[in-house]
Amino acid sequence: MKGFQSSLRDALGIRDSLENSARMVERLTSVIDVRSAALDAALAERDEARDRTISGLAAAATLIALPPTLLLAFFGVNGSNVDEKRSILDLGTYGVAYPPAWLPFVILVVIGCPPLRRADGGSGELLAPPDDGPVPVPAPRTTSGS
Repeated sequence: MKGFQSSLRDALGIRDSLENSARMVERLTSVIDVRSAALDAALAERDEARDRTISGLAAAATLIALPPTLLLAFFGVNGSNVDEKRSILDLGTYGVAYPPAWLPFVILVVIGCPPLRRADGGSGELLAPPDDGPVPVPAPRTTSGS
């Protein structure tokens, strides 16, 4: 019976087919691993560029805001003619001061948006397909039992 089963397996080429399938699975696994590593590297590069851009914008905003903050603190502490009936939100009195105070931050946002978009990837596609068309698929191997 065992001899019959063995000769039947050899005749049908089951062993060769299983070996072929195992080789195909190994190739597919290696291709998936390579593509996964490339995707991870592209994601890490994109995230690093975005983080650098955001850090630069935060540093610029801090440099813009620090001098006016120090001046306001100095004059606020040393001010003697403070009117208790007026608020800093009184746009009739202080409305002229708001646009110049906000202008550097608006400029920073306008200047910072394009680098931030570039750092995010722009097109959204991290791994582009190869330029020379689809990836070639090797021809199937012939079984040695045939």
